[in-house]
Amino acid sequence: MTAVIDAREAETRFTEDGPRHEDLLGDLYQGTGTDKAAVLDALDWAQQVRRTAHGGRGAPLSAPAARLMLDAPADTSVADRHDEWRRQRDGLVAHFEVQRGRLLARELRESLPAAATTLARLDDDPFGPEAWTLCSEALEQLRRYGLDGLPSQLAQRGVSADDFPSSVERAVLTAWIERRLGLDARLKPVRAADRDQLVERFRDADHALVEAAHAEVIAACNARRPRRTNIGPAAELRRQAQLKRRHKPVRQLLGETRDVVRLIKPCFMMSPLTVSQFLPPDFRFDVVIFDEASQVLPQDAVNSVYRGSALIVAGDQKQLPPTSFFSTGGDSDDDEWDEEAADSFESVLDACKASGVLRGLPLRWHYRSRHENLIAFSNNDFYDNTMVTFPGAYEQSPDLGVEFFKAEGVYDRGGRSNNPGEAAAVAQRVIHHFATRPGLSLGVVALSKAQAEAVEEAVQKARSARPDLDRFFTEDRLDGFFVKNLETVQGDERDVIILSVGYGPDHRGKLLSTFGPINRDGGWRRLNVAVTRARRRMEVVASFHGSELADSTNKSVQHLKRYLQYAEHGPHILQTAAGDPDAQPESPFEEDVLGALRDWGYSVQPQVGVAGFRIDMAVRHPAAPGSYALGIECDGVMYHSSRAARDRDRLREAVLRDLGWKLHRIWGTDWYRNRRDAMARLRAAVEEACALDPFQVMPEEPVSEGPPAEGPAVPDTTVDTGQVVTFVAVNDGPPAWSRAYEEVLDVQLVDLRLTSAKRRGMRFAELQDPDAVGVVADVALSVIQAEGPMTEDLIVARVRSAWGIARAGAVVRDSVRRALRRTASAGGIVRVNEAYDVPGRDLAFARTPTPTVARKVGQVPSAERQLVVGHVVEESPGVHREELLREVARFFGWTRLGPDIREALTSDVDELVAKGALREADGFLMPEVGD
Repeated sequence: MTAVIDAREAETRFTEDGPRHEDLLGDLYQGTGTDKAAVLDALDWAQQVRRTAHGGRGAPLSAPAARLMLDAPADTSVADRHDEWRRQRDGLVAHFEVQRGRLLARELRESLPAAATTLARLDDDPFGPEAWTLCSEALEQLRRYGLDGLPSQLAQRGVSADDFPSSVERAVLTAWIERRLGLDARLKPVRAADRDQLVERFRDADHALVEAAHAEVIAACNARRPRRTNIGPAAELRRQAQLKRRHKPVRQLLGETRDVVRLIKPCFMMSPLTVSQFLPPDFRFDVVIFDEASQVLPQDAVNSVYRGSALIVAGDQKQLPPTSFFSTGGDSDDDEWDEEAADSFESVLDACKASGVLRGLPLRWHYRSRHENLIAFSNNDFYDNTMVTFPGAYEQSPDLGVEFFKAEGVYDRGGRSNNPGEAAAVAQRVIHHFATRPGLSLGVVALSKAQAEAVEEAVQKARSARPDLDRFFTEDRLDGFFVKNLETVQGDERDVIILSVGYGPDHRGKLLSTFGPINRDGGWRRLNVAVTRARRRMEVVASFHGSELADSTNKSVQHLKRYLQYAEHGPHILQTAAGDPDAQPESPFEEDVLGALRDWGYSVQPQVGVAGFRIDMAVRHPAAPGSYALGIECDGVMYHSSRAARDRDRLREAVLRDLGWKLHRIWGTDWYRNRRDAMARLRAAVEEACALDPFQVMPEEPVSEGPPAEGPAVPDTTVDTGQVVTFVAVNDGPPAWSRAYEEVLDVQLVDLRLTSAKRRGMRFAELQDPDAVGVVADVALSVIQAEGPMTEDLIVARVRSAWGIARAGAVVRDSVRRALRRTASAGGIVRVNEAYDVPGRDLAFARTPTPTVARKVGQVPSAERQLVVGHVVEESPGVHREELLREVARFFGWTRLGPDIREALTSDVDELVAKGALREADGFLMPEVGD
């Protein structure tokens, strides 16, 4: 009721105010029927007019302005322009991306002045729409890769426009690296300690593998040795070893014992001459190896080549050729090609390389020289810089490298053809060496035999004044002092080599280009041998300077001149210069490390090395100019240049450490992920290395594959002395392929019979009862399962014991045969020749007699006898047939070789020979070697 009253009152007031409303709204007022929406639209229009007229402030219009608006005639062009503005405005906004378009639309709709300001700002932009389009495309590109937030992040960090591209690149690469580190297992672990541990584990495993290989070879050789030294060739070798005199000739003894000798000594080390002297013509090997093959004449090698199934030839065509002292043919005047003439090759190495059949495998690593200058000349002049050499830890040292000494000597031309003055100078260098470098070995090489003899005389004279040095003049083959001429030094090496040229100006001061063996064809190869014998230091003693020697058309003499100049002036005379002090790192990673070291104040040399291998950088020792305190390797180009992990992580580092290097490795992943820790480890390593005494002599650590594995040594066989001294191992205990016979006991046999009879419902199962054949079959099957293979005779004996019968007559044998046929037809047993066994069982062992079991020859299956025959021949190849029969009989416990035993064993041997399991020659039996 109250609401009705209120409504009527409101209607009364609205009616009373009608004139005022009509005056305010004009035609919009329709009493109670006024359209509210129309009124609101009119208000919106009025407000827009006011904002337009007053710059968006919305102040009331002045009376004249309002009158003008009311009295102005209607103009449709205003509405058209307004619609056109809206269309153009929306079209402009549509060209922008959604977020920017919304912002721009809000600015354009605010007011016409605001829209004008916004449009002016866009028009004044110097980059224009092209830049905005490119920016949009770039942002879209980043968005596709999930990097759309990167520009705003870089802007918040204050990155300039110039640095923006590199920053984006760094961010992308960082993301890519992190992704690869997460996906690629080869890049894990990334910590230096973990990766160092992984490398160390590999080194230990590789060392163990090498040592195990040694042990496996020794074990394989020991396993091949004859176990029986009381028969056959092994017995003859033992007898000959015990004789004091009247030994058999080596050639005859090897012919009679060839198979056993090759089992005992699978490797023979002989010269081609001794091969012909001591080995029978049909004595063959699996592999024939020639070392220093450049010095072996083809005709001398033939007698060894044909004895092998495979051939390995090792040598260097750039070293000494075979000696031609005893050659009689000389050079032929007729050098025309003759189809019938034999090819002429200087050495077996040349013949093999020219054959086109043997594959060549060049060995490029050179790590004898502890200073690159020792090999740089040969590598440059003779090997075309193909050798990979390793830098030493010293740039300069009085104990390393090549040095020239000028002697005041006169060559005795026409007399003794020597140079006593130079020899005396060499002797003084020898005394100086042992007085100042007692820990290093020494050798002297002379270009001629006459000069070598002169040096020996001079050294003997110099030694008389220094008896305290006598202990150094030993004749040890590997480390002792020697004086040799050029023709005999190949294969030798010493820490220090003194080269005495000998030739030089005569008493008239005339210097001729005659240098003995150097002038011969291929003399440069002799020079190559002479200058590459030193491990640490080469001292060149000559009575003239290299520059004094005239240029020669003889290539070898010209090489000698160049080497003398090289020894005097250093590597700069070569096409390949010494290490470049201005060398640059090979990667940004190395540049980063180099920069850190130099910032710490250290002198660092990048790319240390001349030919082949280079250490990434090395820190010079502050207290020892000319030496490096620490070598630093980054896992960059040089590290990954090795195809094999053994070369990269073990052998190469072993070579460098042998050359005196202390190394520190930086892993790229660790430098990237844990830069602070990596830098701390680097700094600690450098400080530790620089704190060490640089003049302390480092212990020698020769590069090797590790010490020989422990195990029984293979005895030596000496053939060059005309005697074969062989120690044959005697193996105790039964052979691995035998075991004692295991029988079924009599009480077990009785239990088997009773159990079977009970299961079959039989109280008494007599052998002669036809119904007992099942019980007999059960007993026989159990016996064969335990003792097979078994002959019928032994099976009958076991069945007889089960029934307690003293002897087996025809009835017992017939019953057993019926039972065996029944069991065989059911598949329970199989028959192999004269023996029965269970199906699928291989005969792996031969059985020896026991105190309760002594089988007769007829009770031993032929397969078991043949197994013993084969093993005895394998353990004592070359055994005589008679000895073989006795040894087999002894195995089975037969003390006498009766007719039945001889006949059975002879048949076994004949069958094995017929099947090809054994071969017989001149009454001796050998195992047939498989393919």
